[in-house]
Amino acid sequence: DGILTISFGEDRIKFKTDVKNEIRNIHSTQIRARAYVNDTFLLLAQNIFPKAKEMLRKENIAYLDIAGNFYFRNENYYIFIEGNRIPTLEKEKPNRAFTPTGLKIVFLLLTEKNALNMTYREIAHRANVALGNVPLVINNLQEAGYLIAKNKNKYIITRKRELLDRWITGYGETLRPKLKVGRYRFLKNNMHWTEQQLAPADVWGGEAGANLMSNYIEPEIKTLYTKLSKVELMKKMMLVPDAKGDIEIIQHFWQETDNLDRDFAPPILIYADLILSQDPRNIEVAELIFDSYLKTDFY
Repeated sequence: DGILTISFGEDRIKFKTDVKNEIRNIHSTQIRARAYVNDTFLLLAQNIFPKAKEMLRKENIAYLDIAGNFYFRNENYYIFIEGNRIPTLEKEKPNRAFTPTGLKIVFLLLTEKNALNMTYREIAHRANVALGNVPLVINNLQEAGYLIAKNKNKYIITRKRELLDRWITGYGETLRPKLKVGRYRFLKNNMHWTEQQLAPADVWGGEAGANLMSNYIEPEIKTLYTKLSKVELMKKMMLVPDAKGDIEIIQHFWQETDNLDRDFAPPILIYADLILSQDPRNIEVAELIFDSYLKTDFY
């Protein structure tokens, strides 16, 4: 985002910087990627959460937050300032785009290239939300700088990668927990997840989705997005509740296109599931999926 020059006595070091609002541990993949391709990289952020700071120090990635907490180490200098409190800022007006309802609309905008050309009624239908929410979310996205108006009713998305990162954070914190049904296992030990005949529009996400997309990983936890009720699903797939089961059930929250011919979720959702798991094995697969399926649209 820019160059920051810091003087250390008579030495002056030029840092290539990324500027962010807040950094959590789930952002580690993209921060790591940016740091490794830029010499003398520095992450600037309003707030960096403790676990994220721990990861940055472990990877020797320099950071500086708004309170002056600072980490930098090279062959000549070691600086570690910690304990300064983040100043209390005036509370921002909540952005409807990152409420559970708004996140459904943002998901559609990120996954459907033609979504911004749809009518508000079409967007509401495809996102599975009430019509009145759509203009409020569109306006809030525009106010936050994520949408630019081409004319009165047409927009384009800007800062798309940042919007994706923010959507993943919101999805993990507010929407996904509301949608999670529970964990299950197959009634019979000889049943295999790939042999199941899914109900229309049901799709595999997470590790299972990544396996179906490109065979990147042998899934341990199989995440299924479904529109069936618990009773219907248990009967159809012969599942039984089990808190430690390997089948994770989540409510399907979007409208699929009529010509769906795959059993896995949109790549953005699979990528999000893998990142949110915080499993190093899954994060590595998430990077492969991003490079293969998302990089062109989000860089």
